[in-house]
Amino acid sequence: MSHPMINSGDPLVADLLAGTIDLIREAGGYVAPSTLIIERAGQLSITSSVLDGETLLRIPRAAFVRVDRVTFSLDQDHIVIAQVPEDCGELEWELLYLQVALHNACDKVNWMRRTHPSLDPGLPVNLIEAVRRVVPSFRSPRMEPVDMLWANRCFRIPMTDQGASERVLIPLVDLLNHHAEGAVGDWGGEAFEVSARLPFGTAQCALDYGMDRDPLEMAIVYGFFDPSTGITDGRGYDIDALKRIIALASTADAPESAQPLRLSAARIVRELESRA
Repeated sequence: MSHPMINSGDPLVADLLAGTIDLIREAGGYVAPSTLIIERAGQLSITSSVLDGETLLRIPRAAFVRVDRVTFSLDQDHIVIAQVPEDCGELEWELLYLQVALHNACDKVNWMRRTHPSLDPGLPVNLIEAVRRVVPSFRSPRMEPVDMLWANRCFRIPMTDQGASERVLIPLVDLLNHHAEGAVGDWGGEAFEVSARLPFGTAQCALDYGMDRDPLEMAIVYGFFDPSTGITDGRGYDIDALKRIIALASTADAPESAQPLRLSAARIVRELESRA
């Protein structure tokens, strides 16, 4: 039976998403009734007819997954849960299992190895060196695919009232795509709440990932070109280095992972030249 909140051609993906929604609701969370999670070729997005500014998601702390306390391994390009903490309760375990299974079903690790500039082993050395002229920390240190996946999707939040902040995955919230004018999550101590923001001009909801990164930094950290982000005011840019990135990433044999770098560098150059 199809789920009213899910649009996916993959029955496994649909089942995993439905299970996630059910568990969040059982934990006392809220998912706006008009929410629709869309899956296309392993890529996920969330749409809704909720009015701008009204609550879209409210995920209780009990439904957070403490990924840094879990030991993961890889079997080919599939994430494997190797060990969980002794205090991992039934709800956290079920949500952990569902989220790992979802990313495996969507082939996320393989997709990231192919498209993410910080992961692709085939990214040319001269392009890596060119990027480092603008962002010296590029690929230093190198991150493993699973850690990169969680780094792109997690928030640092305390799991207890007196505890230190730690990296946690917040189910469903991590499916919201980025836009600089997207919603800003609200952590109230017991739940993480996201209001509906529709900056794409469609029914797709977005989250502002924040951190005041410029387009090239967004490409390096998240692996995509962000047209909603501009240059960082007050920062000096080496325009010749940016143009070299564009040239190297524009060759006929440039890999797919080079394209976020090319588009981001081009965006910065255009903005710099428009201000000259």
